[in-house]
Amino acid sequence: MKSKIKISIVLAICLTGLALCGCEADKAEASTGTASYTQLELSQFDYDIERVIGSATKEFMGNHPIDQSFFAWFISEYGIQAFNDILAKNKFDDPAVWIDASGRSIHVLWYEYCQDTGLDAFENHYTYVVNTNYDDEVTFDITGDVSMADDKATTTYMIEQPNGLMDCFDDDVFDAINESDIFIINNEFAYTTGGDPIVEKYYTFRSNPDRLRELFSIGVDSVTLANNHVYDYREEGLLDTLKTLEGSRMPYIGAGRNLEDASQPIYYIAGGRKIAIVNASQIEKNQNFTKAATEDSAGILKCLDPTHFTEVISEAKKNSDCVLAIVHWGTEYQDRYGKDQNDLANAFAEAGADVIIGGHPHVLQGFDYIGDTPVYYSLGNFYFSLDENMPADYETGIATVTVRKDGSIDAGFIPCYFSDGVVSVVTDDADETKIRSRLNNVSNNAILDSKGIIRKK
Repeated sequence: MKSKIKISIVLAICLTGLALCGCEADKAEASTGTASYTQLELSQFDYDIERVIGSATKEFMGNHPIDQSFFAWFISEYGIQAFNDILAKNKFDDPAVWIDASGRSIHVLWYEYCQDTGLDAFENHYTYVVNTNYDDEVTFDITGDVSMADDKATTTYMIEQPNGLMDCFDDDVFDAINESDIFIINNEFAYTTGGDPIVEKYYTFRSNPDRLRELFSIGVDSVTLANNHVYDYREEGLLDTLKTLEGSRMPYIGAGRNLEDASQPIYYIAGGRKIAIVNASQIEKNQNFTKAATEDSAGILKCLDPTHFTEVISEAKKNSDCVLAIVHWGTEYQDRYGKDQNDLANAFAEAGADVIIGGHPHVLQGFDYIGDTPVYYSLGNFYFSLDENMPADYETGIATVTVRKDGSIDAGFIPCYFSDGVVSVVTDDADETKIRSRLNNVSNNAILDSKGIIRKK
């Protein structure tokens, strides 16, 4: 209520020609007559706001119900000059004018406005504000499959280490994680001590819920659940997983108590922009062990038929500046991505995905560009074993996605290597060149350069 009163007062000040916000700078401008909006007449103020609202496209307004109160709030927070800068552009179909005027996109401004006024806007739910390492960009680190399932070799190794999961990664991995702002992993198991395993499945993965603390210890910010193992202990195991994550305030995507929950994106506000993360699974293609969420039953979000997931992507794009789509798809142990993955990637890019990141094949696959959308077809296993035997050494890596203030996106990749229970960044030039060359040989319209950036061919 206090914020609503504040906006009303600011609007009244604007309309009566007094200095806005009590700012000394504005008072000085008012005395010299150099600021056109410190002594606005009612008709002029209304005219200019209506000019913006009437001329701007829905895209310019971020599909939000922008009105006079919003502009009054905007002026109170960012000053009359910022509003003047918007007017001076006289180009009300370009969302970049908000960034230029305030350092924030319209989606971020709308979020702040709703927070200040107590306005309950649906699209602002599941939104997390993150302080970034740099003011003008936000970087995501994203990995493939991670498992801490009971009685698996990597879990046994982790338990034996003095610092648990932290001792399963070298310093260079942690340097990469710390250089990013948001770290996301694929949670390829259920957090539960109950439920009945799906006996038809050869491998079923579950972990004591207490092990969630290990993810926090390595800096994980959110997890994806749309995979083919989070439902291994049926609905009870999945519901236990959701309760565990919610109880520890670990954000998740790709599964839920019903279809609406499973379809819900999470949003990060960082670097002046609002980024949406969505998650779905194409797996299983020929079986139905892992249940899809329905209107009244728990499960994961599936995209073998991409229709619903493309709608999720499109809606997320309306409410954000950028959409990262993380997908469980493809065929296990195939170095080359398949036509099914490429077809889905095209549908997701057309729906509005700005970056597409895949997993499930357990091996690294190549990269692609569909228009301006970079595609990582598979990040492989990051920290994962199938049984009690330590897996053979394998290549893995970290996707790095940087969204800059101007809306441009840098897609990168950090090659890593798993050996005897420990993941390390590849630092040997010959080994790095070998991994990079192999990935480039199976990539279509993209190439990973020597600096770790994925570029169009």
